[in-house]
Amino acid sequence: MRGPRLPLAHSLFSLVLALFVLGLYGLFLLMGQLVLEQARAGLEYRIHLYGPAPTEQVEALLGWLRSQRIVREAHFVSPEEAMEGFRRVAGEEFVRAMEGFNPFPPTFRVTFRGEVVSSDSVLLFTNRVLEWEIVKEVDYPRRLLEVLEKRANTLQWVGLLVGLVMVGVTFLLIFNTVRLAIFARRLEIRTLELVGATRAYIERPFVQVGLFQGLVGAFLAIALLQVGIWLVHRYFLPIPFLLEDWRLLALYGGLIVFGTGVGYIASKLALQRFLQKTLDKLI
Repeated sequence: MRGPRLPLAHSLFSLVLALFVLGLYGLFLLMGQLVLEQARAGLEYRIHLYGPAPTEQVEALLGWLRSQRIVREAHFVSPEEAMEGFRRVAGEEFVRAMEGFNPFPPTFRVTFRGEVVSSDSVLLFTNRVLEWEIVKEVDYPRRLLEVLEKRANTLQWVGLLVGLVMVGVTFLLIFNTVRLAIFARRLEIRTLELVGATRAYIERPFVQVGLFQGLVGAFLAIALLQVGIWLVHRYFLPIPFLLEDWRLLALYGGLIVFGTGVGYIASKLALQRFLQKTLDKLI
């Protein structure tokens, strides 16, 4: 059987548009998640030590900190380094008025990995840090971290619910487009049934076209999304954190799987409406 000549331009345009809108929504969700992660990663966690701290214990604690999964970066700040930074901010006259007094304790400054950190993980991390004998106290914006975590949870739930609705709407749009395309071939399908063609024989070319259109539509939608991201990054707002994140590729992969899957399923389901029907019903 020769492959069905469905109205390719119309159906492909509808499929690309549906996948583009779905991908655009996914990009907005990913951007929101990345912004929240960057905000969490920007929170500074400080570990104040009893001074003067022995060098070997400081190095041991530093090595332990850098081995923790939630830690992105950790470095030691001596009282002298802290005073020098204060001098640059407050000025030489103010420091001279302190008459050699240095109020800054030896400190570790820690930043976390925004994609894995949470208020619970930081609390557990804090309890383990306080077990070290040289640690005097810890200081971090716990309340702000909890607020950011609540925002992230809200974004995930709202994104999931709206995403399910959009997936359903996208599927219905693609299904109706494919059904209208197959409707134009309904009499030819009936003719094939009358001459003894099997269901699998009739379905094969329509399913192949559905798969092909789904795959091509997904790649075209991805191309449009990538061009849009590049234009925004190049001319409006630098977003290297989005371009470098592996989840952007995961989103594109999801669009390819969804596009081909919907093309296949929509072709199968739409074709069922025209199989084993009398000529009166088809007309």
